Amino acid sequence: MAKRMNGSEKKNRKEPLPGVARRLWAFSGNECAWGDPPCSTRLVTEEGAWVGKIAHIIGAEPGSARHEAWDGKDAEQLRDFDNLLLLCGVHHDLIDSSVTRHDYPVEYLQAVKRNHESRYRYTVDDIEAEFRDTVSGSLVRPASTMRRFFAWEDANQDPSDEQDVLELVNRFAARVAGLTRMARQVLALVVDEGTVDLELVLRRFSAHRPELLSVVRELQKAEMVYLHDEVDDEERGQLSLVSGALEGLYEMWDALRGFCRDENVDVKKILVDLDFSRLD
Repeated sequence: MAKRMNGSEKKNRKEPLPGVARRLWAFSGNECAWGDPPCSTRLVTEEGAWVGKIAHIIGAEPGSARHEAWDGKDAEQLRDFDNLLLLCGVHHDLIDSSVTRHDYPVEYLQAVKRNHESRYRYTVDDIEAEFRDTVSGSLVRPASTMRRFFAWEDANQDPSDEQDVLELVNRFAARVAGLTRMARQVLALVVDEGTVDLELVLRRFSAHRPELLSVVRELQKAEMVYLHDEVDDEERGQLSLVSGALEGLYEMWDALRGFCRDENVDVKKILVDLDFSRLD
């Protein structure tokens, strides 16, 4: 362990590495990461007050919670993204308290972080990609054969029928390219999950409500997604797919979802990044 010149131990506790706090916030959904049971405490209140705390999974200082799990090699890792998570004050103190810290081992907290952040990884890279979309336009990589998709589907279609499907899908790709990037992100989420609560979408994208409702209206106008209102309240309800959005391929949404899951293809690569060649 590194020592100071006077022989006393050098403390490892430092601020997060540059950019780490930004990533933590982007992947937080503005909610405490605790998930058992889920904690919906907002990290920034409606009044704008910051009530979140950055917690170390492996403590940075000797004697801190779980510090004994550190391999003693790279102290910088202790303040990097993978070792930090955002919690409300209650859960931050719970995992660090000398009384309760032993109930929350490293593996458990890593799973808490992974499960929570996996729902919100639409943010940092996508914000930058949104700018690129605006500057350079949305370029589609069309499907050329869809052989991979047809093999997965195993429908033994006539070649002429497959050609018709290919043409329909590429026309659909051009329509998707006309959507804003955030609309494509929301579309990918609904395709992946089937039907989604509007409130969940709001949290997952850390979006302002008026912005999200504008995106929903964009998708409705494009006849790809519709909103089930709760008692005619536009600000609540669920988002579902319009079955005929793919020009008569009524089962295509389910097929696309199944293909992506079975073939380990990220649906966002197709619908957000416009890479329909993933179907080939």
